[in-house]
Amino acid sequence: MAHRRHRRKEYISPCLKWTMFIFNFIFWMFGLLIMAIGTYGMYFTAVDLQDKKSLELLYIIFTDLSGVMLAVGGVIFLISSAGCVGALRENMCLLKFYFWSLTIFLILELMIAIACIVFPWKSREFIEGLLSQRLIEEYRESENTQDMVDFLQSKMECCGMTGAGYKDWNHNEYFNCTESSPSVEKCGVPPSCCINYEVIDRNMMCGYDMQKKKETVAADTIYTRGCFIAAIQILESNLYIAAGVIFGITLFQMYVTHQARTLMDQISLQKHRN
Repeated sequence: MAHRRHRRKEYISPCLKWTMFIFNFIFWMFGLLIMAIGTYGMYFTAVDLQDKKSLELLYIIFTDLSGVMLAVGGVIFLISSAGCVGALRENMCLLKFYFWSLTIFLILELMIAIACIVFPWKSREFIEGLLSQRLIEEYRESENTQDMVDFLQSKMECCGMTGAGYKDWNHNEYFNCTESSPSVEKCGVPPSCCINYEVIDRNMMCGYDMQKKKETVAADTIYTRGCFIAAIQILESNLYIAAGVIFGITLFQMYVTHQARTLMDQISLQKHRN
């Protein structure tokens, strides 16, 4: 019996097995943390919007930043759980699920990268449209969305999401310039667009009537470029760092996928030899 147990360990590398377990345990904890934060945010979004209709409330909650975090955390938690238990218990079903999940994610990332290179304008148009609809039009629908937009605009020194820049806010019901609008913020932009908003005194009225002004005049008070343009410019100015990070993440994914494939092969070999 001892001899059989000794032979069984010859084909499965303990180093590979435990390295894979530790990697996935770290990501398991990370996924759990993201899920907890997302659930916490969803709870307070539901409390803030409890006067909304059920279907509208569900849509806002699940497309809100908290809902996205819960979904992303759930995927990380599920896949890393399969990797953890699969490596620890040498379970082929779980390891196959883990391996193919990572492979599919790598293929999807490659397809998205190719699409962005081959159809740059279409990709940009799609992303800008998505950002405008979710972050501009629904800016005041939940505190999570509002806080995220304010953080992006103040930290990235931008206003609005698309190439239209500060004029993007005309698509929001509180900031649009229609004559029938009863809002006191009509034709304005959020205060987080203001250049001195964080520096001086958080003047909540600094963005009022900014959409009525020409860009050259408005630029003295607010940021006028869109956040998508700002993100591209930041990436371009830090191109080597961004490329290094993307390459490192891709390399790590390939390494972990290779680990899973190697462990599966070792387990198969072990079963055939016994």
